[in-house]
Amino acid sequence: MLKGKSVIELTDVKTKKKEVYEDENLITNAVSDILRLNPSGLMYPLHGSGEAEFKDEIFPVANRLYGGILLFENPLEEDPNNIIPPSDNSIIGYASDNVNSTDNPLRGSANLTETVPLEDGYKFVWDFSTSQANGRIASLALTHYRAGRFYYGNSFSRNACLLLNRTYLDVNKETQRAYIGLVEGNPTDNTFISLWPRENKTLEIIKFKEAYSSIGLTDSVLGSRFQEIEKTAIDLTEYYGDFYYWNDGSFYDGKDGYWYGFLTKSNYDSGLIRRIKIKKDDYSTQVDQWDLGDIRLDDLGSYPSKDSNYAYRSIGSVIKEGYLYAINRDRKRIYKININNPVDISYMDMGFKSDFSQGGNTYSYLYQWGDHILGYDFSITKDDKIIKNYGKDYSGTPYPYVSTPTIEMGPFRIGYGVKSGTLYKNLYLHTPYLGTINNLSSPILKTADKTMKITYTLTEEE
Repeated sequence: MLKGKSVIELTDVKTKKKEVYEDENLITNAVSDILRLNPSGLMYPLHGSGEAEFKDEIFPVANRLYGGILLFENPLEEDPNNIIPPSDNSIIGYASDNVNSTDNPLRGSANLTETVPLEDGYKFVWDFSTSQANGRIASLALTHYRAGRFYYGNSFSRNACLLLNRTYLDVNKETQRAYIGLVEGNPTDNTFISLWPRENKTLEIIKFKEAYSSIGLTDSVLGSRFQEIEKTAIDLTEYYGDFYYWNDGSFYDGKDGYWYGFLTKSNYDSGLIRRIKIKKDDYSTQVDQWDLGDIRLDDLGSYPSKDSNYAYRSIGSVIKEGYLYAINRDRKRIYKININNPVDISYMDMGFKSDFSQGGNTYSYLYQWGDHILGYDFSITKDDKIIKNYGKDYSGTPYPYVSTPTIEMGPFRIGYGVKSGTLYKNLYLHTPYLGTINNLSSPILKTADKTMKITYTLTEEE
């Protein structure tokens, strides 16, 4: 088993007075899950697609999976299954396995001289200057080395999503629609549900199985293991009504016993929005039309207008904790609308005009990652704080080849996309994660008159 210990040294640059704080930590299940789980067989090198070589992202374990550190304002819940950082616990600083060459005030540097392997473990050392990681620090966590560079994104880059592997399948349009219409999935029992609008203004509700946590004796890792359980069509004539661009909307899992659909009138002079509420138990529906006044929402999402088209899907809005999050057409505000009460509407000023691009090779404009909502050049925390991110970078997209919500399996995420009629299945590692949880005995205050050195030792014990 692993045991961890941290030593924090604060040194006043004027008086040279030193404060030393020592604490022990909890090892979470994050790293053991990465090494143990193999979602849908994707931890095998399948197509050699040129994505991240996951052996280089995982091994050596010390340098890669524990190669970064996160510093938080408040304590973290001490639970081995608590592996995703809460977005309402402010990040005060972070560092990775290299020297920080930017002027990012949150990011420190690895001390490459003192960071060394031990006979029974590994010693990490990070240095923070007077201008870095200033604030109240109540907890620390080791994390993936990439998360120690960018966390959930910042003005220097965005790197919250690490694509480990991708495989592709040539399947018929019916199977494509089942995957790309995904709204919810349970990898424990390998069951998934898809909602797909058809050209005849009906909605297909498709329940299917695919092996995620188990695989049959004769199954091929590369082959399609799609098994349809049930398909039902319900009428959406009332929902679409006289809305000309009937396919410009989105369907979501409300996580309250209902699925929801939202549709805008696609008219710059109209604030009308239409909602459908579908009960999961019996597929009964309720359709409402709301007038949002002078609010003009940007595209909520879209599906093909004709069955003959390949099964693309764009996602420009999300439902989280009973609210629809969508961007205004001027791309300067995010609206938050209660999915069951159109009077309950608030908005967040972004402070800039978002590019709101999907990037390259994907159709995801807005998506959930942990308890953040991420966009192309911004993130939204649990307490609805908007953080501007870098936006454009060499990768072109934070979320390549995905146009569905992702399926969560420990620290992994799986999502689907279609390009030129080919179905892609993608395996992501959720970085950042909490590899350890180290709550300090009492919070410390790092100020601009002090440097900070953190020595974090992991040892293997019987």
